[in-house]
Amino acid sequence: MKRILLTLDYELFGDGSGDVFKHIVEPTSIIADVAEQYGAKLTVFFEVVEYWRLKQEWESGNHMGYEHNPAKAMAQQVVDLMKRGHDVQLHLHPQWVDARWEDGRWIVNLDNWRLSYFKSPTMSLKQLIADGKRTLEEIIKPDIPDYECVALRAGGYNVQPSQDIVEIMRELGLMADSSVVPGAVEQGALSKYDYRVAPLDVGVWNVNDILETPSDMPSQIKEFPVVAFPVIRFLKFMSITRIKSIFANRKSAQASFSAKTADNTGGGGIMKKMSFFFKKEYQTWDYCLFPKWMHRYFLRKISKQNEREIFVVIGHPKSLVTTDSLEYMLKKTCSRFEFPTVLELSHSFQ
Repeated sequence: MKRILLTLDYELFGDGSGDVFKHIVEPTSIIADVAEQYGAKLTVFFEVVEYWRLKQEWESGNHMGYEHNPAKAMAQQVVDLMKRGHDVQLHLHPQWVDARWEDGRWIVNLDNWRLSYFKSPTMSLKQLIADGKRTLEEIIKPDIPDYECVALRAGGYNVQPSQDIVEIMRELGLMADSSVVPGAVEQGALSKYDYRVAPLDVGVWNVNDILETPSDMPSQIKEFPVVAFPVIRFLKFMSITRIKSIFANRKSAQASFSAKTADNTGGGGIMKKMSFFFKKEYQTWDYCLFPKWMHRYFLRKISKQNEREIFVVIGHPKSLVTTDSLEYMLKKTCSRFEFPTVLELSHSFQ
């Protein structure tokens, strides 16, 4: 039977905004409840650097406007999810490494947006990944002794160039990555990658030197690419769910749009911004935001990939305004697909 990896990026907004309870904990609880109704397991990619900063700030005496400890709530939730049969793996947005709390909000370091170009006076790239892995294991192992952090997802899919990351993964014993979006190209002010070299119809591949190109040789490291197909940009906004999400989080949506439409020198006039909406881009399969027609489109696309057995879909709790999209996708797939976790599949390939 074919398999869907139902992944969830457990994070605040990239600019540092958002509320841990409103945008992470509460919607994640809702998503997990719905998934369980259909026998589906989640793989939660836990953004560990946000957790570090929140924990540090709370313990220093600054409660950041929260009544309850947000870091503790995050840790308790992922332990509970593991006990319920879900999975928790490593997600890294390095702009949070040197983030600071100032005038009632987080200021993140946008120069460190891309994991593969991470530079900081306080830690190396290897230390960042190693400390992230260790933190997850320290959170979860006291309750789940056999837990392993085996997989990584780079923030914003920014894992290119990936040679150094692959070498670090091998040294640390990480077995899987799920950052590559085949066909996708991003050359905005923040994110920069080109995954057109990655195969569009392969669900998992061996990794040798770089994550985005399959290796013919057996390897300790596997890539689980995120499913993506070309969609005209303005069509993906033709959804009540997406429009509600944009309005609910309009400051972050505006910042994301500005970053995408700006060129490398910070430009991007009105014509460029208008033309942006009428071009195709490779869209990930988003179960929090898709309207029914996009789910049907993606299901038709994957039905033509006869040799492919694994499909990675993605959601963000911060985007959730209704469970309609997730329930529709699960109703259409639960009888035809299995829903394993990244941890389970990683072990099955060893």
